[in-house]
Amino acid sequence: MTARFGMHRRTHVARSVRGSLSIAVVVLGCHRSSTTGGPTLRSLTPNRADVGRGQVVDVIVNGHGFDSLNTVSFGELVLRQVPRLSATTLRFSVPLDDVQRPGRGEAPPARLPGGTYEVRVSTARGASNALRFTLLNGQGIR
Repeated sequence: MTARFGMHRRTHVARSVRGSLSIAVVVLGCHRSSTTGGPTLRSLTPNRADVGRGQVVDVIVNGHGFDSLNTVSFGELVLRQVPRLSATTLRFSVPLDDVQRPGRGEAPPARLPGGTYEVRVSTARGASNALRFTLLNGQGIR
């Protein structure tokens, strides 16, 4: 997370009751706004699925800050060029195997094990917060 800082300036003028003395006090302050610069995820629908029979499951991501094309991380897997449906939603298909895992080499695709996977969305401005997705593969969670 990065923090953005901004300065604001206030001037207070105090006047003496007995004379014409005026004092100007300049107060410089600092305010902080926290932001990652990237998207913010609010929900995944559904947030769990059983893909044990090889069926494709589409997930709707609700949030904001999506680009026209986004990168979705599903655990270690990277899904590139995922289009947004609107300013606040995008859709991706749950991977059935590890084909999109970076550096997997020439090994044959392996079925993803059941478990909990973190889902993030990245844009040119940065990465989002993570939401959890539970994947069942017909045998429960390992």
